[in-house]
Amino acid sequence: MTSNKKLSRRQWGQSVLAIGSQLGLSSVGLPMRALSMGVPSAATLGMLMTEDAYAAQSDEHVSNLVVGTGYGGSVTALRLAQKGQSVTMLEMGRLWNTPGKDGKIFCKPFAPDDRSMWFKDRITAVFSTIGGVLPISSLLKVPVSAGILDVVSSPNMDVYLGRGVGGGSLVNLAMLITPYRETLQRIMPASVDINEMYKTYYPRALAALKGNKIRPAYYQASAYHKYARVACAQAAKAGIPWRTLDSGYDMAYMEQEEAGAVPKSALGTEGGFGNNYGKMSLDKTYIAEALGTGLVRIQPLTEVTSISRAADGRYMVSTKQIDVSGAVLATRVISCDRLFLGGGSIGTTQLLVKCRATGTLPNLNEHIGTRWSSNGEIFMVRNVFTSTGAKTSVLPVTGIDAQDHRKQQVYSMNIAIPLGIDLFSTAHITMTQTPELGHFTYDAQAQKAVLQWSATAKDEPVTSARTVYDKINKVNGATYNRSWFGGKAVGDNATYHPLGGCPIGLATSDIGEVKGSPGMYVMDASLFPDSLIANPALSTAALAERNIERIIAQM
Repeated sequence: MTSNKKLSRRQWGQSVLAIGSQLGLSSVGLPMRALSMGVPSAATLGMLMTEDAYAAQSDEHVSNLVVGTGYGGSVTALRLAQKGQSVTMLEMGRLWNTPGKDGKIFCKPFAPDDRSMWFKDRITAVFSTIGGVLPISSLLKVPVSAGILDVVSSPNMDVYLGRGVGGGSLVNLAMLITPYRETLQRIMPASVDINEMYKTYYPRALAALKGNKIRPAYYQASAYHKYARVACAQAAKAGIPWRTLDSGYDMAYMEQEEAGAVPKSALGTEGGFGNNYGKMSLDKTYIAEALGTGLVRIQPLTEVTSISRAADGRYMVSTKQIDVSGAVLATRVISCDRLFLGGGSIGTTQLLVKCRATGTLPNLNEHIGTRWSSNGEIFMVRNVFTSTGAKTSVLPVTGIDAQDHRKQQVYSMNIAIPLGIDLFSTAHITMTQTPELGHFTYDAQAQKAVLQWSATAKDEPVTSARTVYDKINKVNGATYNRSWFGGKAVGDNATYHPLGGCPIGLATSDIGEVKGSPGMYVMDASLFPDSLIANPALSTAALAERNIERIIAQM
């Protein structure tokens, strides 16, 4: 039954996602004329395609094709649609709106199932061991399926990625961090106006992502943030300032969680495999608004396998559609006038390196696949020998700003280990500069691009992070807890925040257009040519806002 209630475009788009999922529809999106109908109904959504119907379709042509539904792709789709452009989005992962057996969309971290890992049979984690002996992966075996968290491994580096409509926003810690001005000035080409980024595009993206901060009085009183207060107090004792952080998690909802008025999510150990409540991920913000225009269609569980360019200038995008078990339902070619790549630092870079190596896009230059950074990410757990509380918020709210031995900026956020017992410990993700960068090569036998990350590339980030925390430890009598990283003081071979691979100004123009390939644009974190020393979600959205504004002006 259709309600007469009028919804905002964002609310209407969220309803489309929810009802489309309940009907098992493969392609999500509605014509503009449906906007007048209020809450979308099952009858209205009957205009969409089931998986079988989509698989039976022949090849098609679209004006604007966006690959990936992460931060860059979502910004791109919304702004194009707001200018009256129809958009088709392709997403490798699922549309995460169908409840599992427990009635929840996302599984619990300590009860993983087929919703957890992307086609892996066991859990992979940055915290690799318990007690320095027992591997976490040996404890948590899961069914092989199209789960929400992927790990792309290469020598010396594991990269963690979100899979699903909303990309990394589904699995990240919802941090919306504006990077240090000196960092952006150092890594970006001179043609990018840094003042404009901070004046216009960072505020625009932060507002669209519903950024907010924890209320100070609640933070100071909350049992769930005791671990963070201890971490901040220890930093302050060492003369290092701390601050509350902008977040894409609804802090008002968090307060209600602690009051027992709503179901717990961030305060209920949810995070790494998605949040059932509270998080304002992209499917609740940019994507919902994009669908609300009636001009955007999303096709999930669809991977782009190759790109070529036809004689008439159109891009020919080869795709493979699968089901959640990995069975191939269809292979199709979609042609488009304009192609926007938002598959992330790993996805976009691997695809373009493959296309150059196999000759389908022979004009790609030598900078494709270069200047890849782990964002200088170092993980650590510290024994602080004072109570940090048994209750924790998985979504962090505080961090520190420091300088290392080279007087360069270091940013670190305080994170939780949500085991439900007092660990007398604090945990941290620290981000630093990465003087040694990675690159991609093509493995013809495996038919994929592979990250080359040197064993020594971690050395400076480790030294940088330890310079800061050695000082904090010394002043407070704290020590590094080696039981979480196989006996090492820190975790130094993983990242949740990869950057680079298609550096702006080198592989692309200063608005992301791929050099030698007019009409094809990179819109994601692969544009950043070095470490941001900050969680990259907000920067990716802000840069996409800047670039798509200029692209539209040229259309």
